[in-house]
Amino acid sequence: MVENSTEKKKVFYMIVLILTLVAMIIGATLAYFSLVSSQKEEGTILYTGTLEINYIDGVYIKNPTLYPLNNVNYYTYDNVYRNSFIVKSSGTLDQTLKMDLNISKNEFNKDALKYVIYNDKGYEMGQGYVPNSGSVNIANNMYLKSNDSARYTLIIWLDNTNYNQNFEMGNTVTGSISINATQIKY
Repeated sequence: MVENSTEKKKVFYMIVLILTLVAMIIGATLAYFSLVSSQKEEGTILYTGTLEINYIDGVYIKNPTLYPLNNVNYYTYDNVYRNSFIVKSSGTLDQTLKMDLNISKNEFNKDALKYVIYNDKGYEMGQGYVPNSGSVNIANNMYLKSNDSARYTLIIWLDNTNYNQNFEMGNTVTGSISINATQIKY
C-alpha cells in the first residue's frame, strides 16, 4: 500500500510538471506573437547622419610663406596661409560642429602666429594664437542643419610686432585641421 501511494504521488507530480511546462510554452508563444503583431512595419527607425568635408585647399598646413602683418580680413590672400573648406551634412539630423587646429610643429616664437576663421559671408567665427604644439579649438558649436552645407575659411599669419622679426625667417609650421560633428538629439 505504501508503494502504491508513493507511485501515485510521483505520477501526480509528473503530470503537474508536464502541464506546467505546456502552459509555459503556450504563454511564451502567445506573448511572442502578441509582440510581433503589435509592431508596425517601420516601428524601429534608426536615424543617422553623414558629414562630408571638402578641404578645398587641403587638410594639412605645410610650411606656408608668412610675412609680418598687422591685420588680416576675409579678403586677405597674400603673405598668409589661407584654407577654405566646405562641410556638408547629408543626414537626417541637425549637427553642431567643433573645429580644431592640430599643430605638430611650430618653430615660431610663442604667440607669433595668429589665426582667424570666417564663415562664407565673411563674418569672423573665432580668432586666437596658434600654439607651438598640440590642438586649439578654433570654432565650437557651429550649427549645421541637415542636408545643408557651410563654407569656412581659415587664415594664419605672422603677427607684426613692429620690431625686427628677421629671426622668424625660415621657421616652419605644420599641422592639420579637424572637424567633429555631434548630432543634435530631439
